[in-house]
Amino acid sequence: MDTVVELLIGKVAESVEENASLILGIKDEVEDLLSELRSFKAYLTEASKNNESCNGNAVLRNVVQKIQKVIIDAEDAIDKYLVERRNHRTRPVLKRWAERLCYYTKVIDAAKEIESIKKRAEKIRLDHVHSLNILQAGSTNNPHPAVLQAPVVEEDEVIGFDTEAKIINDRLTEKLNDTMVISIVGMPGLGKTTLANMVFKDHKLHYESFTHLWIHVSSNMNRRQIFMDIISKLNKETRGCKHMSDDQLASNIKEFLNDIKYFIVMDDVCSTRDWNHLKIAFPNNQKGSRILVTTRTFEVANHVDSKNAPHELKYLELEESWELLEKKVFRKEACPNHLVSTGRSIAKKCNGIPLAVVVIAGVLDKNSTAAKWEEVAEDPFQLINQENQSYNELVSLSYNQLPNHTKDCFLYLAAFPMGHEIPVRKLICLWIAEGFIPSSSHNMEGTAKIYLKDFVNRNLLMVVKKTADGEIKSCRLPDTLHEFCKSEAMKNNLFHEIDGTRIEGNENYRRLCIRSNLRSFIDSESKPSGEHIRSLLTSTKYEIPEEHLATIPKSYPLLRVFDAEELKFEILPKEFYELYHLRYLAVTTDLKLFPKSFTNLWNTQTLVFNTSQTSVEVKAEIWRLTKLRHLLANASLKFPTPKNCRDKCEDLQTLSSISPKSCTEAIFDKMPNLLKMGVRGDLVELLEMRRGICLFDNIGNQLHKLQNLKLVHETANAQGSKLRSFPRAEKFPANLRKLTLANTSFEWKDICILGSLDGLEVLKLEEFAVKGDSWELNNTVFNSLQFLRIGRTDLAYWTAKETSFPALKKLYLLHCTNLNALPLAFKDVKALKFMELYCTNRNAATSARKIQNLKPEEHGLLELSVYPPDHSAQH
Repeated sequence: MDTVVELLIGKVAESVEENASLILGIKDEVEDLLSELRSFKAYLTEASKNNESCNGNAVLRNVVQKIQKVIIDAEDAIDKYLVERRNHRTRPVLKRWAERLCYYTKVIDAAKEIESIKKRAEKIRLDHVHSLNILQAGSTNNPHPAVLQAPVVEEDEVIGFDTEAKIINDRLTEKLNDTMVISIVGMPGLGKTTLANMVFKDHKLHYESFTHLWIHVSSNMNRRQIFMDIISKLNKETRGCKHMSDDQLASNIKEFLNDIKYFIVMDDVCSTRDWNHLKIAFPNNQKGSRILVTTRTFEVANHVDSKNAPHELKYLELEESWELLEKKVFRKEACPNHLVSTGRSIAKKCNGIPLAVVVIAGVLDKNSTAAKWEEVAEDPFQLINQENQSYNELVSLSYNQLPNHTKDCFLYLAAFPMGHEIPVRKLICLWIAEGFIPSSSHNMEGTAKIYLKDFVNRNLLMVVKKTADGEIKSCRLPDTLHEFCKSEAMKNNLFHEIDGTRIEGNENYRRLCIRSNLRSFIDSESKPSGEHIRSLLTSTKYEIPEEHLATIPKSYPLLRVFDAEELKFEILPKEFYELYHLRYLAVTTDLKLFPKSFTNLWNTQTLVFNTSQTSVEVKAEIWRLTKLRHLLANASLKFPTPKNCRDKCEDLQTLSSISPKSCTEAIFDKMPNLLKMGVRGDLVELLEMRRGICLFDNIGNQLHKLQNLKLVHETANAQGSKLRSFPRAEKFPANLRKLTLANTSFEWKDICILGSLDGLEVLKLEEFAVKGDSWELNNTVFNSLQFLRIGRTDLAYWTAKETSFPALKKLYLLHCTNLNALPLAFKDVKALKFMELYCTNRNAATSARKIQNLKPEEHGLLELSVYPPDHSAQH
């Protein structure tokens, strides 16, 4: 519990350090307060060291809650003062002089408030000195019991499921034309998802089905989102469906599936009602289609699978439990002989529950001593007994094993709705804005990714999608973990979920996740308001009038995070630009310009600006936002020319997207450390030489750290302007790793120029990025290219050598309807592991099958996905 105090003190200290020049008027009082808090923290640490049940100790809990309130009040007082100080400094000299008495009175009042808070902290320490001394003197002779880690994400290890998988496969491949629904039922932790995933990946089922989908349902089912996701996976296009009703979406899916054989897994169906609401989209088309459902309840299993008995998942045999335990602890190595007996004893006590085995394995590693193994074997029974298994108890064990500095990051995952697919980019930006990532980190985004990967490695987080270069793109918190995280977060006052208008005990609320209608929440008399609220995160979609939006900055003047990306605003009221502590802002609007008032938000780190416009005039002097790290817009941003400004966005890493006209030397000079940038608009302005100047040269000459570049050609003219020139290889940034081209209509010989970019790993040629029917690589070599995607194109003839793509791992071809064949040389590319052909033609699919069949076994398996399957493809 001392960790909670440590993190809060750290945030106050960071704020003071970041604003050293503004804090001068109350510097002594603030330093005295921090000194008192640090001594208090040291006292708590010593007490908790000798108290083996410190997490549940009433004395420590009471003290920590009191000191939490003190630190929060201190943070609020300092932030209020910073706003006053900043406002005073930015006023004209004469006005500052006229208001000096009023200002100095506020400085004195702030100093007194900080001093008062320090005395409160001191009194808490003195009032509890006796109790803490008793804890400090607690016994240190008793050994601490084994702490068992409990990863509750269902496992990828497929031990003990071979027979089960065969049974399910046999049922799925029965020669019956009726659409068949098969259910797998079992208690949490038995491996329902693992078994379903094993079956889902079976190549035979993939080959026999025209389409195969995995749908995660969860207890917080969003029927519309599921239907939209299915449509997206079926035809990659949802723009025309946004205004359809749920029933119309279901009819669209049903019509699409009616003429094809499909295989669908519906994972974690929690109620018969959910199943009834979803099944209307899946036709009984008499083509032998199959649906596999996993559920925890027999009621659902019997309901969905009324013709046959549900497949009840069995418990592991002792040998299977031991095999799983050995594999989890020692990976590819064998267990040392002297630990086998103890290990078998542990496996036996797991009662055949895979999750229990993983729980035990989580606290052991190959370097654990024999004494450690015996300690674990002595009494794990009460924690993993199948009759009394509590997920919260198991999750808390895993949670307690997390490093202290990552716990808030983990609990914060539940700030997203249950079952929600969480974009990693957004999550990391929020973690940073909330102060969970140490600002002392050389690379805060890199540190956040390390935290994220640790959660995945501990089986506490599920990876949903990966980027082209293998990074985690989106993730999901399992439902069984969501409730624990939400409960623990509310207990620690990390955040509170608001689902309705009645709210109690709001004086301790710090962050609010609003699941109800925001307008109803704002109108509610009992809504939390005041300086202690730092974050508002909304997850419901609707439009909100300006007058309602204006009440937010009035109610929450020290707001740091406002995530309203799902809402739509006509305009941002002027009061919003007075939220000087705002670090994360995400809005959706129809604005055609980026108001100058945004310059006032000097603490902004992430700005997400979604608009219905294709381009936006930026009036704000963005480079004055010196803490800005990510500027994300779905429109082309037109920046003003910097004038008389020495400030730079040294921390800016992401800019999407910028107008070609704005790619000037003066503007790039203000953002020298960009890592990722998109350019959208008439690229003639970027690529053509105008009066001896080519704007594209500025990208290579000034953005030396740029790794990811996206060029999208868009023109107001329906005919468009033709791009006549392609940059020479030396004009591209030296560190470029990813390049995306869209609608550029370059020639294939231009793409060969990119072979000279030694660091290029990912190349995406989207909708008509290239035109022409022939791509001959001849002696061109893409030495480092690992991922190649070619979108809609008229390519017909493609020749390449084995050496053309020596490092290629994944190849995607979408809507290449004219392509006669893939280069046969791909069979000899050792690195190639996956190819996808989406809506190509029969000849291309046949050549892909040939490459798959001819690839030497010693090069490993080449996975191939063809849609539609060969025998239904059209010439």
